[in-house]
Amino acid sequence: MKVKLTITHFVYLDYSLSEQEESLKSSLQIKKENQFVFIELEEEIADKLRDWAMAKQVQVGFDENYELNPEGKILEELVDAFYIG
Repeated sequence: MKVKLTITHFVYLDYSLSEQEESLKSSLQIKKENQFVFIELEEEIADKLRDWAMAKQVQVGFDENYELNPEGKILEELVDAFYIG
């Protein structure tokens, strides 16, 4: 599976995985092109990344009115990016 991310989304993912999920990060094949990053990964890893992003969004992605905050919006877009349909 190949996933296309913006640099902003990739930087967030890269930093967060470095802190919490180094094993997931190490399983990604990353190729940067212009303002995008392409990630090659197995569907099983995509599922794990999607689950990680959903769990993190519950923890940090909402404001006091239960609206998505900026971090929550990034996480929502990562959930969508790693969706296997």
